Amino acid sequence: MRRQVLVSVHDVAPAWTAEIRWLLRELDAVGARPRSLLVIPYHDGRDDLRRFPALVELLAEEVANGSELVLHGYTHARAGRWRGDPLTVARAALFARGVAEFASLAWPEQRARLLAGRELLAQLGFRTTGFCPPGWLHTAELPGLLAELGFAYLVEMLFLVDVRDGRRLATPWTGYMGTPWVHEALAQLGARLLAPVRAVAPRISVFFHPQGAPSSAVCRRVLRELAAELERGGEPATYATAIASP
Repeated sequence: MRRQVLVSVHDVAPAWTAEIRWLLRELDAVGARPRSLLVIPYHDGRDDLRRFPALVELLAEEVANGSELVLHGYTHARAGRWRGDPLTVARAALFARGVAEFASLAWPEQRARLLAGRELLAQLGFRTTGFCPPGWLHTAELPGLLAELGFAYLVEMLFLVDVRDGRRLATPWTGYMGTPWVHEALAQLGARLLAPVRAVAPRISVFFHPQGAPSSAVCRRVLRELAAELERGGEPATYATAIASP
């Protein structure tokens, strides 16, 4: 079986519509389709996706061409005190201070936001079976909540988790964070450290964030690396396809 390349675009929200269009064109140019689009339904508690028909139309075109939509939080904004194990709290405080939504909610509010986000997408005609918490950070309750609500999988930074049976698929990553330079540099260091693992893995993750993407040398380098991976025979796949693979 050809190696799966899980291509994803994070933070799909009205604030970055122009950058998202640019990224999708660049991904088309290197043959990176299908892909997973991580959608924020109510970004920052202000931008209700239902009020932005141009972006909705773009998402409908993507789905019609084989891509999938993944719920990516509800507001993508911190909502309270940090929760979770010490490592999760430290990662949230250091690297995702303003955005680690699902590491800052008690489980009843997590449940309510999962339902609200999925329902908002459903009102637009979109179905989703996957969830990626902002910053890839979450409390211990989340996998069980997702299973209870009928989701199929959870996207973590290093793993794709089938919440129905607990199966964990390793997804060594590379990507573009779209963050200030210190955070971006640390992410690129992490990607370099994972390079030997990616070289032999049956599936890898390549992610992109829209913030600053068109002017970023890092983003363009990751796009070139993705193009090279696909030229070597890597097969673009969605998270849903990967989780359904034997």
